[in-house]
Amino acid sequence: MGLNGTIIGVMKNFHFRDPDQLVSPVAFALTDIRRFNYIIIRLADDIPGALKVVEKVWRNVIPEYPLEYTFVDQDYDDLFRTQIRFTNLLKYFTILAVIIACLGLYGLSLYSAERRTNEVGIRKVMGAGPVSIIYTLSREFIILVVISIVIAVPVAWYIVEKLLSEFAYRIEIDFLIFFLISAGALLVAFLTVSFQAYKATGINPAAALKIE
Repeated sequence: MGLNGTIIGVMKNFHFRDPDQLVSPVAFALTDIRRFNYIIIRLADDIPGALKVVEKVWRNVIPEYPLEYTFVDQDYDDLFRTQIRFTNLLKYFTILAVIIACLGLYGLSLYSAERRTNEVGIRKVMGAGPVSIIYTLSREFIILVVISIVIAVPVAWYIVEKLLSEFAYRIEIDFLIFFLISAGALLVAFLTVSFQAYKATGINPAAALKIE
């Protein structure tokens, strides 16, 4: 800028650009008003009253330029608004996907239990307990969920890594997060499928064997 002066203080780094950019050097200087681009003013608790004082001083000092102002908290909100909106959308779509998946699993488990009614009756006659029947009816679905997790985790890892790489300052991916998500998916899937499987254990074996 071609300014000469004495540095009277140094501030800690702070973001004043988009979060995907590194914090770059910036200098604040008291200089001729003709060099002014922005003025940062700290206001008291009475915001409306303080703004009136600022407007009055502005008209006395620089009457040829209109006073245009924004608040720092609003500027910061604008910087991160896109990321916050994307995060909220991702959260809602994730919840919707889980609900749809649970409904699909429940429907498939209901169909499987009805299709294997004879098998359940025979197993009960042969002495199989509720735990054994639930395991038998749930196993095929749990295996499919495990296969989907094995496929989804590497893909999710890659996508998250690409998204985080766009930020200058970022967290590191912890495998524990993927482990907990996978465990949660297995638990939800098991509870969804086992509910219908548990209902199937209560059927009468004699009535079950009569079903064609």
